[in-house]
Amino acid sequence: MAGDRSQIITFANIKGGVGKTTAVVNIAYLLAVEMKKRVLVIDSDDQGNASKALGIRDQHDLETESLWYALKHKKSYRDVMVESAYEGIWVVPSTKDLKGAQLAFGQSVRGIRLFQKLLKQVEKDFDFVLIDTKPQINILLQSALAASTWYLIPSFPEPDSYDGFIDLLAEAGEIQEEFNERLACLGVLLTSVKKIPAHETYLAFISKHMKKANVPYFKSHIRSSNSMATGSLHSCPAVSLPGSYNIKEDYMKIVRVILRQVAKNKSSIMIPNLEVLGISGPHEEFGLEVNDGNEQVEL
Repeated sequence: MAGDRSQIITFANIKGGVGKTTAVVNIAYLLAVEMKKRVLVIDSDDQGNASKALGIRDQHDLETESLWYALKHKKSYRDVMVESAYEGIWVVPSTKDLKGAQLAFGQSVRGIRLFQKLLKQVEKDFDFVLIDTKPQINILLQSALAASTWYLIPSFPEPDSYDGFIDLLAEAGEIQEEFNERLACLGVLLTSVKKIPAHETYLAFISKHMKKANVPYFKSHIRSSNSMATGSLHSCPAVSLPGSYNIKEDYMKIVRVILRQVAKNKSSIMIPNLEVLGISGPHEEFGLEVNDGNEQVEL
């Protein structure tokens, strides 16, 4: 049994392909298998990659064991969750039907409350709920944020990803103000980081400006690794593979930070200042330049 309160974390970035689903499944694995926490993963992206990576994409009843079925028929997570291939992890699977969620729920009064109803009394069964989301602002993302205690923003070390998480911060701020005053940013997590001048410059930029804007930022980042591609190929968490020492070490650092952070009093966490960050991204406004060894290249 879990404690008095589950930690519900939405993983989101409006920019796709930034390691969001990878972060969900690897963090879920380490929380459950290494830290012995009970974890529920909710796959709200109709592509279903989190469901696939946790070994249940083709191992459940597509008609009655899915997020779509639960939302459409006002069911609890308990009615639709499926045990994953890894001890301690359960999944509410995604199906292609979720493409219709915006049309079905986006204009309804109950749309923003979908995940709150889905997860009622989840603290009785799970320590952590990790919600994977589609890279766009839609009713499922909004509803996930409205039900969450935290949101985490995976991002690549590049300007396009920066613009994506600025949009996410703005959306989360509106949800926090209108529907969920307890919602807080857990941090920006940089993934697929390489030891090259462009990425090193970007790391310095992010560290500086996240601090100025009161946006939490994971000082540890996820290095680029062949284990990621291998995990994707075999549809499993990369950290579960033999020989994935570096990637496991990186993600374990993140997990430890998460455990420390959720144990703190959230009243000490400051609200992100979007005016400091701006909405144009790290271009001329911040004078970010990258030295590739030959010339200065503006991002």
